[in-house]
Amino acid sequence: MVEFFTDHHWGNLVPLPLRSYIENLELNEAVEQFWAAATDWKSKDPNTELAKFVSAARSHCISVDNEICLSVDEFKNRIVKWGGTIQPEIRVKEFMSSKKAYEVQTMSSLAASLHSGGCSLAVDAGGGRGALPAVLALAHGVPGLTVDCDAVALAGGVKRDLLLQKQWHAIAKKVHDTTEINKDTVKERASLHRYAEAYVTKDTDLTALVQKSFPEHDGQDIKILLTGLHTCGDLGPTSLRLFVLRRAEALFNVPCCYHLLTEPTDGAVWSIFDKGCCDGEMDSGFPMSEHLRGYQLGRNARMLAAQSIDRVAALRQMPARSLYYRALLQVIIKKHLPSSTVAEGKLKRISSKSQSFTEYFKSADAMLNLQLYDSLSDSYLTAVIDDYERRWKDLVLFYLLRMCLAQVVESVILLDRLLFLYENGFENVFLVKLFDPVLSPRCHGIVAVR
Repeated sequence: MVEFFTDHHWGNLVPLPLRSYIENLELNEAVEQFWAAATDWKSKDPNTELAKFVSAARSHCISVDNEICLSVDEFKNRIVKWGGTIQPEIRVKEFMSSKKAYEVQTMSSLAASLHSGGCSLAVDAGGGRGALPAVLALAHGVPGLTVDCDAVALAGGVKRDLLLQKQWHAIAKKVHDTTEINKDTVKERASLHRYAEAYVTKDTDLTALVQKSFPEHDGQDIKILLTGLHTCGDLGPTSLRLFVLRRAEALFNVPCCYHLLTEPTDGAVWSIFDKGCCDGEMDSGFPMSEHLRGYQLGRNARMLAAQSIDRVAALRQMPARSLYYRALLQVIIKKHLPSSTVAEGKLKRISSKSQSFTEYFKSADAMLNLQLYDSLSDSYLTAVIDDYERRWKDLVLFYLLRMCLAQVVESVILLDRLLFLYENGFENVFLVKLFDPVLSPRCHGIVAVR
């Protein structure tokens, strides 16, 4: 969006029939038509160019089909067939955000059900403060190990576990079940969740970490359920590689932060999370499968994949004016300082404090030391603002059209991971649509069982 004006995206990237149709509409009319198309995209007869585009884009996104992508109910049926028992959902709203509480409520029940099919314990990769394993332990009696390289997050998790244990009967609510867990049981289960500080790579010996943290399991045949609730960047692919290398019996992973994935085209740049912990050649986060070897997305597409058309359409979210301000600033920079570059994210802190483009420009000029604000006349700025303000509609519609492609890119990433598992000989592999995408945009979990 930064180069929307300077690179002429509206004219260069929007198909002519669609562009011509939108240009004949007023802004409010075009936006209303978009909301209607985005919420009713399965219509068999889209009757406008705008509706056709939205429908075509959404039709290329993963949807529940009971084969590759399962609903939660179909996933439960599979678990039962594998010998597992479906566990109740436990709602814990305290000590975590409402979004995290909803995700943990849903995933902990399913992870506990999957665990009951023959796993010894759960290992949560990159679990931070360990919300998921904490509820698995206290609510379901499932031993769990949170593994993370952030010592501060782990320490925070230990403190939260103590609060959860002390207040469990006041804060934990069973969903669709009235039975209670007595206090003695909660006290016994409190020791089932433990922490290990380690950086997770494909070579991490999960069994050794478990044996060190759970010495009572030493000498036993440990079967690990490897979980991950929103594993950032390359940690998702790393978890899949750990499963393939027989470090785990089952995998239940929800990916996140696609913009932090590494691709071979990134020029051998290490992930920002690597911190020099790895030696030798790095495995890329995308593509993982041989089928897509040589294919590239690029960082812009990966950034887009983390957006949610479902949330935008449900909440009718218009683009922030800060997007327009940044694109307009780029026009001025390219004209007067053509060789200057601005690091991504550098100006995020000033957007919320600026009531107009003039205020934004003044703050950006000072922060970046451009020395342009005082050198450009007021009449010049007024002319630039007036000229580009007329193109606000183009920016809004481009933003919304672009949003339709977000889950298309995400679908490519998710299907690449399924292909990787299929190529390595696994059959019990599929996606599960776990969450409401409006509440939790990264709503798909990857499940694999040996």
